[in-house]
Parts: sequence; structure tokens; C-alpha cells
Amino acid sequence: MAKTPFKKLGSVEILSAHLNGIQHAVNNMEDVLGMKTAPKTGVQLLPYTDMPDPGLRYRIYEGPDNNWLYDPEPVIKRNGQIVSPSEYELQAEYGAVVFHVQQQASDVITADYTHITNQSAKMEQVDSQHAALEARVVALEQNGGGGGGSSFLAYLVKHYPGTYRSHGISPQNNATGVAVLANSIDIFPFVAHETIICDMMGGQVSAAVSGGLTSFAVYTDNNGYPGTLIAQTGAVDCSTTGWKEVAFTTGPVMLQAGNYWIGRFCNAALSFHGLSPAGINPVPSAPPLGSDNINNSNGLGAGVGGIRYSLAFDNGAFPETFPAAGNGPQYLERNAYGSPWIRRKP
Repeated sequence: MAKTPFKKLGSVEILSAHLNGIQHAVNNMEDVLGMKTAPKTGVQLLPYTDMPDPGLRYRIYEGPDNNWLYDPEPVIKRNGQIVSPSEYELQAEYGAVVFHVQQQASDVITADYTHITNQSAKMEQVDSQHAALEARVVALEQNGGGGGGSSFLAYLVKHYPGTYRSHGISPQNNATGVAVLANSIDIFPFVAHETIICDMMGGQVSAAVSGGLTSFAVYTDNNGYPGTLIAQTGAVDCSTTGWKEVAFTTGPVMLQAGNYWIGRFCNAALSFHGLSPAGINPVPSAPPLGSDNINNSNGLGAGVGGIRYSLAFDNGAFPETFPAAGNGPQYLERNAYGSPWIRRKP
């Protein structure tokens, strides 16, 4: 960190250059902090009356505040009447005026001025953002927005325009060759940390099937479970491997900050790249591990990361309201998930 190399002066004559350096340093700090100002009116100024020469008394008047501004120009009044600036020298930075001639002891000198306060706009902004961040972290941890620490990390991973995000903190696939079931929907919690407009969804096909088709959808959240359909994409050909993406059939969709669900439907037993359980958003409404309503053939114990609805859908059309768990859908626990991805519009 750069610091001005002020030296200890010792017993030397103080020069204006010394004070200028300090004043300049103060101005730099004021610029960084974005100091706030406040107007005051009718503030009484007190005279200096302790000079040995009586003729010098009642000429210098000082207010309770220093650091007045020159713009707007302070207004000086004597006994309620505005005093012409030609009668005094204004020293706004020191909160003082110096009259050219002595004033009467009975005169009441007041000032209307705007001065710099001890409040910083920049620090208030930082405090506000810090409080908002703390509140967001608490909300994410308490309301199932992504599993405590994982959700906080997700908040820090910015969803930039033109990029894809999925149901966890990783900005890219970290699992490969994840088999998915034919004629089924897999759906996962998704967190939007700010208002975003999304235009496409996609996935990385690692094992293709001739005639394979995949479509995607985004749902509202209903207390930690998929709610109602917001939008879905058309079907994309998955007869070859590689990245597949497709636009929403109704055009881009706006998602306010909050919790959502992103899903994928396949008409064939494909394999996708995806995410491992370490960094995903767990399903908030999932029952305890070991429940009969959890689909895990191997007793993984890694936590529930999604929901699977195994049923054939005509033309890949998603249900308007996602069926309740136990009425077809099952909570899905795997050591890797064939993840769908959603793109923020460039």
C-alpha cells in the first residue's frame, strides 16, 4: 500500500508547503470515502476576544463546524441582515470569517452554510452491500437455496451474460458419461442470484443414440419442490455426441432473483456430462436418506441432488404443474448427475 513519506519535522519553522501536503492528503481521503455534506442555517459564530490589542477583537468569527464548502457560497448575516462579502474574508475550510473592521460587541453574527460531515457515502454503500450479502447468505442457508456453504460459493460465481450455469457452483461439467433413463424427466434446483434473462438451455451428450431427442424446461420453486412450468425448449437431436443447445419455444424468459428448477427430458437412454454431488444445490424438500421415495439403487448416501419423473411424454411436452413426489416422481440420489444447463442471454 502506497503511503506519503511524511517525515518527523522536529523543531523547525512550519511552512505553508508542510500544511499543503497534509491538506492534499486529506482531500485524497475525502475523494476515496465520498464524504457526505449537510446544510445548516442561522448558526451563530463566536468572536475571538482574547487578543491583547482591543482593536483586533470582534473581527475573527468562528462556527462550531469546520470544512464548509465554497459552493454553495456561505451567507453571513449580522443581526439578521445579509452582510456583503466585501466586508470580510471567508475562510470556509476553517469555518471562519475575518471582518476587515471591528464589529460591535453586541452584534450577532450568523452563517448559512453547507459543510462536510463525518459520514461517508462510500462506507454506507459498503455497509449496505455487506448487510445485503449477509442477509442473502442467511436466506440461502435457511431456505434451502443451495445447501449452506455451497450456495454461498454459488453466489460468488457470477452468472455472466452469454454463459451457462447449472444446479451447482461449478461453471463447467466435472463428471462424464452419466447414464440417464429413457422417457424420463430429471429436474434439479437452480438459484438465480440476481434478475437474469435466459434464452437457451443445453447439455453435453457423451453417449448418443440414433433418434435420440432431448428437450429442456425451467420451473418455479414451490417450497423446495418443482412448481409450475415457466418455459420449455424445443427438442434437440442427440444422435451424435457433443454439446447440444436449443432455444426456449416462447423466446427468452426473465427470472427474478430466487429459486427455480431446471429439467431435461430424454426419449432414449443417453449419457451426459454433468456435476458430482460435491458442489451441487441439494433438493431442499428431500426426505431423510434411506426413505423409500429416494431413487438410489446403490445406497450412495451422498445426498439427494434431483428428482426423476419416469413417464413417456408426447413430443417431449413438460407438465404444466410438476406432479407431487410419490405420484410418479422420485427423489434422485446419484454419485453424478447428467446436468442440464441454462444460458443467460448475451
